[in-house]
This record gives sequence, structure tokens and C-alpha cells, in this order.
Amino acid sequence: MTPRQLKSTARKRAVTARVISDGCRDYLIEIITDSGAGLLRRWDNSVVKLRNLGDVHQLLERCGVDRVVLRQRVAQDEACYAEPGGNIHDQPLKIAS
Repeated sequence: MTPRQLKSTARKRAVTARVISDGCRDYLIEIITDSGAGLLRRWDNSVVKLRNLGDVHQLLERCGVDRVVLRQRVAQDEACYAEPGGNIHDQPLKIAS
């Protein structure tokens, strides 16, 4: 789904965006609707990568998305025991209008 398609879809039905952060890298946006989920992509089918949460906020606000969850992978010390998936945390984000 492209940002243009996202804007159109968000006008018609509920859309949730999951902002995915992996340490110090860029942010990716996964769009979740009642018909499925997929990463936000550009017109050339490359994945949209944003540098900071400010850019994420602007894009999602322009597209009319109001339900946003931040998924952040937290690095664990290799010596510490962690359960599989135990280092991923979801946090609701508020898109202010």
C-alpha cells in the first residue's frame, strides 16, 4: 500500500499503523486493516523508511491514521536469558490533531 492508497483507505474504514523500530535504524510502517497487513511502500514498490518519529507522525497525520502502535525491538545483553519474542515491546502512540 502506498501513502496515497493509505489516505483513501483511512477515509473509508479503520486503519491501524504499526511503526517498527529496530534499534538505531530507520522506522518502517506496517498498515493493518480488516483485509490484512503489509508494509507501507513507495510507488516503485520499495519500502518507505523514515528517519525519525517526527517524519512518521507527519506522514500518518496527513494520511488520516489515528491508531498507531510503536513496535520497538530492545537489544538484550547476550549473557542474559530472554524468552523468544521477549525483547519486542508494543506501545500505543497518540497522533495529536
